[in-house]
Amino acid sequence: MCLSSSIRWVIGLGIVGFLGSPTPAFSDADLAAGKDAYEANCARCHGPTGAGDGPDAKRMFPKPRKLAEGIFKFRTTASGTPPTDEDLFRTLSTGLPGSRMPDFQRLSEETRRNLIAYVKSLSPIFKDQAPEPIDLGKDPGPKEASLAKGKEVYAQLGCASCHGTAGRGNGPSAPTLVDSWGSPIRAANLTQGWNYRAGSGVKEIVARMMAGIDGTPMPSYADALSSKEDAWHLAYYVHSLQETPHWNRTIEAVKAAGSLPADPEDPKWQEAPRTDLRLSSTVYQQGEIQPTSVNAIGVQAVYNEDAVLFRLTWQDPNESREDPPDAVRLFLLQDRRLKFQVGSLRSWPAGPDAPALDVCSWSAKQDSAREAEQMLESNDSEITSGAASSSRSQDSYADGVWTLLIKRPLKSFHPGGVTLSTKKPFLFGAVVFDGGNGERDRRRANSNWVDLVLK
Repeated sequence: MCLSSSIRWVIGLGIVGFLGSPTPAFSDADLAAGKDAYEANCARCHGPTGAGDGPDAKRMFPKPRKLAEGIFKFRTTASGTPPTDEDLFRTLSTGLPGSRMPDFQRLSEETRRNLIAYVKSLSPIFKDQAPEPIDLGKDPGPKEASLAKGKEVYAQLGCASCHGTAGRGNGPSAPTLVDSWGSPIRAANLTQGWNYRAGSGVKEIVARMMAGIDGTPMPSYADALSSKEDAWHLAYYVHSLQETPHWNRTIEAVKAAGSLPADPEDPKWQEAPRTDLRLSSTVYQQGEIQPTSVNAIGVQAVYNEDAVLFRLTWQDPNESREDPPDAVRLFLLQDRRLKFQVGSLRSWPAGPDAPALDVCSWSAKQDSAREAEQMLESNDSEITSGAASSSRSQDSYADGVWTLLIKRPLKSFHPGGVTLSTKKPFLFGAVVFDGGNGERDRRRANSNWVDLVLK
């Protein structure tokens, strides 16, 4: 790709600015080549005719778009009108975080243009209606934007009823939401900018508010807002709710100077680096994947000569202490080579020949002592220890956030269990069960294996 076309492509994607910017030309697209690209890259999910019925569709949440219906969520056009070619190009090129829609930047610019032309041919909406680009007004810039005014508009529009007061997707209406096809849908967690499906910048947020997200309960607020200035104030406020994630492949446990922290807010936790782990689900019901509401967990760890103390934080829109309760399991492997024998936590429990896993298990329904069990667990056995009460825990739930302390002795109670030391890294994984999602085996979300290192 030459320099000039590279610049044109970047501007068209919206990295410089996606509204009113130069974009790739679509007038010379090759429909036949677009069909070939669609069959090779898209049909397994979206179906051969764009009906959303590809062979992989049942294993996905959210469901693949029914392209033939002409309902597109992420647009810079008025609600009910088709997206622009640039909108489609941007989605195809950047993908949709939090879904199974990947970016297709591996395809050439020309192939993507041809592919978009073919996608448009699947729905009559592109022939029957013309896109109606929305006017976002003028960005006041961060210095002139008023977060206080944005917070006021957030309250006036009732955003908290779905997204929650702090934007964590735990508003009172959130559990009742369904999309236009009758499937359950989650209110966006506004604190997780990394999970926004159409960009987390202020301009992208304004576009979502003004255009709405067709096919979902998120309407266009173009007529409800008193002015475009208020839209920008609101967008800057929503943007301010985003929290910075700390992705890492290693959890570093730091040695405590003196006693271990006494509670989750102890200042000693400021010395322990936080690692955020993404969580995902491959749990099916009647052949279809079920939605999970917990998609990340933060882990900190400190230790002394006797024990390691984990501080876990995760966002959950509902506190579930009754059947089925919220729960967490922490998995440890001493021999890192066994990772390939045990496999991914997404397929846990592993096969019958896999080694047992060292587990710390906590449930929100436990008695007031809040004891976490330490056990060895496999497909066909669960061996608990008589000394399991030494694995103590402490938990709290406030405004959509669980905070949990689990204290585990360095030395395992079980022959074959994990004894932690500073000599080598260990494998660590987490599984979170969300009681608000119903039956236990339908509601877990799993991390990948990461390294746990006692510094």
